[in-house]
Amino acid sequence: MDHISRDAHKSWRDLSLYLPVRARMRPLLRRKAQSLAHTGELPPDCIVTSIFETGESVMCVTQFVFGGGARHTLIAPLAQLAFDRSGPLSKEIDLLRARPAHAPGRRPAPIS
Repeated sequence: MDHISRDAHKSWRDLSLYLPVRARMRPLLRRKAQSLAHTGELPPDCIVTSIFETGESVMCVTQFVFGGGARHTLIAPLAQLAFDRSGPLSKEIDLLRARPAHAPGRRPAPIS
């Protein structure tokens, strides 16, 4: 899970300024998405349309396309997505991860 302090809520919500954005699904999420699609091979990328905090988790609303352009929406942990490392969203996520231990919203473990 993506454990964060509730004090970081605004910071994580502010990531929505960079949305929508393309992301690569990590293998576990891709298998879950593939099981929902039930047709053909699913592309490895999805579109992230929302990022939000629930309790201690940072979640994303993702959309992926399958079978002739049909779209499906899936809510997934932020940790199950890989973003373009040179993009502004990745840089903002890195800044949130790098907060000093005494700063509000410091996360006990990094997103992997």
